[in-house]
Amino acid sequence: FVQFIIPDGDHEKWCERVIDSSRYWVLKVVNGQRHAFVGFGFSDRNDAFDFNCCLSDFKSQFVDRDKAAEEISSPMKDLSLKEGQKIQVNLPGLAEKRRPQAPSSGHASGGFGGLAPPPPPPSGGSFGLAPPPAAAS
Repeated sequence: FVQFIIPDGDHEKWCERVIDSSRYWVLKVVNGQRHAFVGFGFSDRNDAFDFNCCLSDFKSQFVDRDKAAEEISSPMKDLSLKEGQKIQVNLPGLAEKRRPQAPSSGHASGGFGGLAPPPPPPSGGSFGLAPPPAAAS
């Protein structure tokens, strides 16, 4: 009788797929200094796929979660700006393209960002289209 324990949930070292088949697996069983390779297989590919998903889910649910919890519990660094500190961002090519701003005349631009409003539509029809032939007669 053999009990297969995966240390630290690292199943890639201890449980591997056979290279030329998706249904067969090999377990490395260790007892002290001795080890043995035990092969097993599934008659259905869906069962083999489910086994592979179970191994991956085990690692993501328990092992990776425990490692993430250890990282979160470590003390956080203070990355805030201290009083009087400033951040300066230099963007390449921005200095050549910058134009001096015109002095403010004290009136609002009308919400168009300094652009003139669009011209009114031409009279006699919507959007300057001619009426359909049946409506013209």
